[in-house]
Amino acid sequence: MNTFQANSPFGFLSPLALQLTRFLALKRAMGYLYREEGRALRELDAFLSTRLSPDDPLITLSIARAYVARRGTESETTRAHRLSLIREVCRFLRLDDPRVVLLERQCLRIVRQKFLPRVLSRDEGKRFLQACNELPAGRTSPIRPTILGTALRVLYLTGLRAGELLRLTQADVDVDAGTLHIRHTKFDKSRVVPITPDLVKRIVHCRALAMQRFGHCLPHTPLFPGPRGGRYSISALRDAFRRTLGSAGIKCTGSNRVRLHDLRHSFAVLRLLLWCEQGVDLDMKLPLLATYLGHVGLHSSQHYLQLTQDLMGEITRRHQARFGYLIKEERWS
Repeated sequence: MNTFQANSPFGFLSPLALQLTRFLALKRAMGYLYREEGRALRELDAFLSTRLSPDDPLITLSIARAYVARRGTESETTRAHRLSLIREVCRFLRLDDPRVVLLERQCLRIVRQKFLPRVLSRDEGKRFLQACNELPAGRTSPIRPTILGTALRVLYLTGLRAGELLRLTQADVDVDAGTLHIRHTKFDKSRVVPITPDLVKRIVHCRALAMQRFGHCLPHTPLFPGPRGGRYSISALRDAFRRTLGSAGIKCTGSNRVRLHDLRHSFAVLRLLLWCEQGVDLDMKLPLLATYLGHVGLHSSQHYLQLTQDLMGEITRRHQARFGYLIKEERWS
């Protein structure tokens, strides 16, 4: 066994295995889950295993450039994620060795395009929910349409993150109270999310099907079980999402591309639209939305709010009723 691996509980192999172990432990101690980043860190460790000298394991500018270099047809966003990771690692390593390169965000000239989320209109949302009932059954899982259809419905109607949904267990749903318990998610926050009676009924139906299929329904088993009773993968959920968009007749190519995470954006905008229609004070309601979504503050929630055609029409109607008398129509002779 590699001596570096022997001293690393995360199985790192490079000459910087111990330092990477300390870095990951520090991030998690600070409250970051570092799930995706942890996987990327192992990929960085494998890269460094082939580039660093065991006698003097120093990350130089040339090594950093090679790590962030474009691979195939990947996007600039993917490269930017690698740049962010190695910048964080290098900042940590410089605490012990000032020779470690200190990267600036602009040094590798990565042009990351700002992605504008694709928010479903109210009509598209209705069609999407209807299509959630029309998923085809899988060869190995006859309950797949109900399980994944309900899961997608929950995403759209609660604004949960996809990872939060896939990690839900049977113990996390309180049927009597009509709530979902979201545990130790982003920033190690937990929260209780109220859900509608309709969603409760659908989840109860999923539970009954899982009991018939697997013969048990234990507290620790997934709320939305896969063909073998374990968790569904994110790729399987995305595949069901794309099929549902197709059944709903929602265009999702080019500038109209819809991501799974856009269901969270769509939920936030729909909630804002409903509040506008009810004439409520949005300043009083936005903190509630931030809490419901599991954000650390209002700034994160504001990122999810966009001026859509549905919302623009409602805002215009609302302010026309209050201030329309100030707008005079000019007649030209």
